[in-house]
Amino acid sequence: MVYSMIQLEARFNSRLTHQYDWVFFNDEDFSDEFMAAVRNATNSPCFFEIIPEKHWSVPSWIDTTRFDVGRQFMGSIGVGKAWLQSYHHMCRWNAGLFALEERLASYEFFWRVEPGVDFSCNINYDVFRFMRDNNMAYGFNMAILDDARSFPSLWDRTKTFIKNNKHMIHENADYDWLLQDPLQGDNAMHESQPPKENNNNEESLDRFEYNNCQFYSNFEVGSLAFFRSEEHRAYFEHLDRTGGFYYERFGDAPIHTLSVSLFLPKSRIWYFRDVGYAHGLCEQCPPHQFRLSIDAESQQQPHVRSLPANASLSERHRRWEVISQDVIRQGGIPGLYCGCTVSAIDQNNAKLVPFESKQKKPQHPCIRLYLGGKWLDQRADWDQEAEIAAGRDGLGGYLLDGLESNPFVAHDSGNQR
Repeated sequence: MVYSMIQLEARFNSRLTHQYDWVFFNDEDFSDEFMAAVRNATNSPCFFEIIPEKHWSVPSWIDTTRFDVGRQFMGSIGVGKAWLQSYHHMCRWNAGLFALEERLASYEFFWRVEPGVDFSCNINYDVFRFMRDNNMAYGFNMAILDDARSFPSLWDRTKTFIKNNKHMIHENADYDWLLQDPLQGDNAMHESQPPKENNNNEESLDRFEYNNCQFYSNFEVGSLAFFRSEEHRAYFEHLDRTGGFYYERFGDAPIHTLSVSLFLPKSRIWYFRDVGYAHGLCEQCPPHQFRLSIDAESQQQPHVRSLPANASLSERHRRWEVISQDVIRQGGIPGLYCGCTVSAIDQNNAKLVPFESKQKKPQHPCIRLYLGGKWLDQRADWDQEAEIAAGRDGLGGYLLDGLESNPFVAHDSGNQR
């Protein structure tokens, strides 16, 4: 935990204008060594809270025998950490109960920080003030696929909630990006999404299924008022009563994703592309350095990022001359300094799904579905199957890759969040 703190303090919180509190939660007493170590990592106040037993125990309505058999089975087929009872408690707590903790009652926003994560870029503005001043309720920086075996009944339970609580769905909710048509071919996203005016239509809901995209909640900044709202609490309690946190492994990430997509307008959800972050397999590094567009060929083929090995010396000199001129007019996100290599926006898309999985994947990566617009445009000559056969990831055919010098102003994607 200290590793994560040191980075976030250096990149953000140590500024005199910030110095926000650190609140630590655990299901057992903190050791003196831990408390001393984290206090030494920050000048901000630190609070240490024990999660109440009612928030970290198997609920009375759960059949414990069914739970034990189910988690052993999920563990045997490789569903991540599903055999651990504590992990089920953690998913349930993070999905809804955390916002009800007394220590958080006086706070407006939270920023979730996990142990062992990397913050690789300076954050040169106040994230919490940004959220408040722009009326944002939720912020993320990765949207990726989750392992569908973790929550086979989640969408059916969600559809039931929608049908019984149509009045709670925000009139400007946009959850089409989370839906796919199971009647389409393998690995294909439905070609036409439900019309906005029919989002709550039962026939439309029954036709589509959840595509398993999620905001990667290991990094999230959110409004505590939203997670205490009538809508989110009703949705969480509905799911909780079905037993999905224990009979399956409902995760907080898909639940938060579905909740904010159902109960908020998209204008209140923000994509923190400028925050460099890594946790385990998943990482994102924003454009913070010059994007070197070398010549007409590389302009037309943005996936080409290196000089050919057999280029002649004179050709290399010509290209470097072009580069020196190009550097003057190109730049990354102004003032953004990072210690990572710029990554494409969709490089993490399927990292949580086992390679051998037969899980049906949407045609486009999750973050592209969320952004929509020009982020879905592809080259006319792109052969995805040939790219995959050549051992690449099959994502090289998009006209925009997220490596643009400043994605916040360079393109009108229609849905920059």
